[in-house]
Amino acid sequence: MKKKTMSYVMSGALSIGILGSAPSMTAAGPATTKAEMMSYKYKEGQQIKPIKDFSDVMREQAEALGIHSENKDIETLAKEVREAKVQQQAAAFGINTANKDFHTLKQEIRKAQQSLNEKR
Repeated sequence: MKKKTMSYVMSGALSIGILGSAPSMTAAGPATTKAEMMSYKYKEGQQIKPIKDFSDVMREQAEALGIHSENKDIETLAKEVREAKVQQQAAAFGINTANKDFHTLKQEIRKAQQSLNEKR
């Protein structure tokens, strides 16, 4: 009886040891830096898209919305992009944007979206 109990305990401990070390083995793979990823221009004849930073995406969106991104930090630029997008959404719903702050416009847009969804 003691041999069976001891074998169960030992097999359980071995199982826990194996399962406990498994995630660390898979996570220890080779790390690829951003510079290495950018150097891979082609892979088997297919072009790989370069990785974009959040700052690059914000600058592209700012240019598309007509916002000047020169000499502005990313936080300020992201805020201006969000405000411009809310202004566009408000105009699409026919909401008057004069003398309204960002949060008021967002609330009115949500109400307009809800009423539109209820009509469907």
